[in-house]
Amino acid sequence: MKPNLQADPAGHGEPAAGSPGAVPSRPWRRFAGLAGAAAALLLSGCAALSAVRVDVATPKPAPQALVGARVQVQAAPSNADSPHAAVFQAAVLEAMTRAGMVPLLGQPAPYTARYSFRSYMDFEASFPSAWPPPGPPVLLPNGAWIYNGYPWWWTGFSWPPPWYERVFDLEIRDTATGALVYRTSAVTGSYAQQLAPVAQKLADAALAGFPRQSGVHRVTIPGS
Repeated sequence: MKPNLQADPAGHGEPAAGSPGAVPSRPWRRFAGLAGAAAALLLSGCAALSAVRVDVATPKPAPQALVGARVQVQAAPSNADSPHAAVFQAAVLEAMTRAGMVPLLGQPAPYTARYSFRSYMDFEASFPSAWPPPGPPVLLPNGAWIYNGYPWWWTGFSWPPPWYERVFDLEIRDTATGALVYRTSAVTGSYAQQLAPVAQKLADAALAGFPRQSGVHRVTIPGS
């Protein structure tokens, strides 16, 4: 059933093709509509792909005493010596401030927080055991891997590329007694090994829902 055309003031239907104000033909309008829908789907897909999905493990809720508490913040030695030390520190300070704590640097406080960012290759995820003969690559003691692909052996590059787990850990202890009062961690998987680009997202995810959030849950942070 064809749609009714709304007449113009002069009593005519749509303007003739090629005349000023002419409406594109129906096939062209259909194509334009499909193109617009495809573009919208592509943009939404890109946004979804750029989101960071973080798995968070928080054994128990934080004590209410940590809300508004002054906490001295310390980096793990590997983070303190990293070229990205300032990025890591800023991410933790911002996340703790958003959570309602008062993070301090180099000042005594009732609580002490120790944080660390690290990444490691997930060998099982990178090289599943279901590879066809001659089988999966072999991890060498020096951290490289070797693949016995007939008739050559080679090291380094392989397909699929290695899969990395990027991890953030945070522990808060009573400064006077050293007793652990709160712990949380966040991990996200990626083909990228770099920690600095996701430092803020990991820290934010680990403290999302502070102080009551606990258990194992997933946090999705939209991409920028």
